[in-house]
Amino acid sequence: MLGGRDMMAEVPKLAEALPPFPGIVLQLLDRMHDEETSLDGLVRLARNDPVITSNILANANHIRRLHAQSDLADPFAAASLIGLNRLRGIVVAAGMNQFLEKGKGGAFLFKHSQAVAIVAQELAAMCGVSTEMAYVAGILHDIGQLCFHILDEQAFKDAYEQSSIDGKLLEREVDIFGLDHCRIGALIAEHWKLPQEFVSTILTHHDEATVTSRLQATICLAESLARALDIPPSQKNRVTKINVLALETLGLRWNSPEMLDCFGRCHARFHQILDDSRG
Repeated sequence: MLGGRDMMAEVPKLAEALPPFPGIVLQLLDRMHDEETSLDGLVRLARNDPVITSNILANANHIRRLHAQSDLADPFAAASLIGLNRLRGIVVAAGMNQFLEKGKGGAFLFKHSQAVAIVAQELAAMCGVSTEMAYVAGILHDIGQLCFHILDEQAFKDAYEQSSIDGKLLEREVDIFGLDHCRIGALIAEHWKLPQEFVSTILTHHDEATVTSRLQATICLAESLARALDIPPSQKNRVTKINVLALETLGLRWNSPEMLDCFGRCHARFHQILDDSRG
């Protein structure tokens, strides 16, 4: 174990070194279970964040321009046009992407987390899981790897490179750090007081025969599917096993026309993000 560290004691320090979890996303997740949540309430929550506000206006004004209408400058009017579900998706995506961009972890980890979030969201839409929660869980699933980059970036990179050959990343992480990225990620989620469903999802996202919830099943499959689709492209992408129980729990079939359409949407959405970032 690296330097004989007590990793449990490292959690508060690591949490401070990581970007702060977006408070606006946590508040939104809390409100999603409240039937009294209103459109106006979410806009009041979101309007203090300029990135989220600009995304709300951009989405609404895209619709208005298709009808040759003038642009809106009022986020309340814009939110009314795009609706509650779209508004929640914007708040979650913008908040979590800002969080990820501030982390220390390298380009591949950043893009992989985005890819898993996109795939998770597409799968969630097909099987009745909250798309907002799926996106957040997808962004966070490898938060433990960000922790290892902070603790010893070179040691983790070496372990990752070696594991691209035999797939034994978790074992090497335990040898170096005393626990794997699933476990440290779950501890960070607990420290942030995230919902228990997120904690268990992060903890078991590499499990091959475990299902703790439909959200966890979605992330397990999204992790495998993002690599199978080679998004982001990498020689390190490899899939040797799939969580069949997760597939059965969600009622999905790989060879169905709906899944083939899903594969296409995932590819298109991810590469659109790449194109936008280059532009």
